Amino acid sequence: MTSHWNRILPLSALVLTLACDSGSGTPTTAPLAAKEPRDILAHLQYLSAKKDYQHLVLIAPAEPVVLFPSARWFNSQAAQLGITLSDDEIKGLKVEGLMDKLDNLPGAPMPGYDLPEARNAFYAGLYRLIKGFSPEEWNAIRVQEVRQNPSNLRIMDVTLAKDGTAIMKVACIKKADGTWGITNIEYKVGLVKKAPAK
Repeated sequence: MTSHWNRILPLSALVLTLACDSGSGTPTTAPLAAKEPRDILAHLQYLSAKKDYQHLVLIAPAEPVVLFPSARWFNSQAAQLGITLSDDEIKGLKVEGLMDKLDNLPGAPMPGYDLPEARNAFYAGLYRLIKGFSPEEWNAIRVQEVRQNPSNLRIMDVTLAKDGTAIMKVACIKKADGTWGITNIEYKVGLVKKAPAK
């Protein structure tokens, strides 16, 4: 009997530990590519905590039809929310040449603004929206609902909530490799104060 419990207890303790650690605490390592739409939350939490700009590639669709309008929307919404980039972030995200028009980007290619620039603008806008909440606030955010978008069957809408209140809707799209990326973010709440630039 004793040897039987000795075998079970370590396993049950491990399961309990994994359950308690899931979705809480500051992420220390980059999450793997999202296999399900709800996995996107871990990526947003990681990016908030670690400012790993290269990781943005993992959750960004490559399709130009997504990148151009999403880059425009992300940055426009961030500007409305008062979320800016620091000088170091501008350099790290490679948008130095776009700063005079980052808040009012075109939704399609134009001279001087093609796919490489749109991709960087997409990353910068996505990162700006992540900055709206601190790493500590992101750690308290949970997935409230995952639902298919009624107007686009390729998209799954992930509603994120804090203390039971929906704060953000993230539209996720399946990429060519079968993993999920972000095509849209919509804040459902205003920000109490402007996000710090640092």
